[in-house]
Amino acid sequence: MRFVVSLLVLIFAMSAFSAGLKDARLSRRALKGLGIEDDKFSELPVQSLPKDGYIVDSFQILPTDESNGFYQIWDEVHLDETDGLVKLLKSDANSNELWKITLNDFKGIQRYPRLLDFSDGTLLAAWESTSAGTNNVNLWCMRIDKDGSFLWPLPGVLSCAPKNQRNVSLARLADGGIAAVWEDYRNGDPDIFFQEIMPDGSPVYTPDGVAIEKVEGAQLKPWFVLDEAGFAKKLCWEDHKDFSYPVCMVTIDLDDLSVPEAGALPLILSLVYLLRKRA
Repeated sequence: MRFVVSLLVLIFAMSAFSAGLKDARLSRRALKGLGIEDDKFSELPVQSLPKDGYIVDSFQILPTDESNGFYQIWDEVHLDETDGLVKLLKSDANSNELWKITLNDFKGIQRYPRLLDFSDGTLLAAWESTSAGTNNVNLWCMRIDKDGSFLWPLPGVLSCAPKNQRNVSLARLADGGIAAVWEDYRNGDPDIFFQEIMPDGSPVYTPDGVAIEKVEGAQLKPWFVLDEAGFAKKLCWEDHKDFSYPVCMVTIDLDDLSVPEAGALPLILSLVYLLRKRA
């Protein structure tokens, strides 16, 4: 009888242990369903996996101010995909967390963050947001001080145009501004749109950005080519005219961009757009 009781206790313990392993694997299954493998977890040495969600995009960058450690930025999306946050942390060289912040408190899902580091230790983060609706993905950004505090009272608007704006790329400009470029679907097929923002978050050009390339077909995956000092020098993207044409790569010097003459717009325009979308 004692042997039977011991056997039952052992079976119960093994079942509980197995259930625990199963629960621990749930997030990994969700990640693998998105094409993210186990080695992705090594990129989060100081951040545990979310218990009730999954990570879509996560990466590290090393500080440019010659301090030790690294920055980590990632998104956390609930398993039911009703909400999602973008988070950022700074770690020391031993992977000890120095600070961690949530970059937004918008409704909807915030995904695919980008991070731009400045030589003074400040940062600019940008991300995609479904706060205006699942078929109206917009782009927002926030400037962060080296201690993890926000430098702007509210996130800045890169684009709140109709339909979707995606695949944003960021770069510093030699005059102190910040350049952003992205795929924009407001006219149907994706076009390339551009915006420059000042250090205080105010846009230089028309709110929601200006079209750099708006022709038949799809223009995709824009990115900046940097000079030796790390400033944006050229802009590139893929051009897909139609299925009968091969994909070509377009490269243009930023000095040759045909955008309207810059006129400093007050920060209040950005705030009006933000409040209109959050209302």
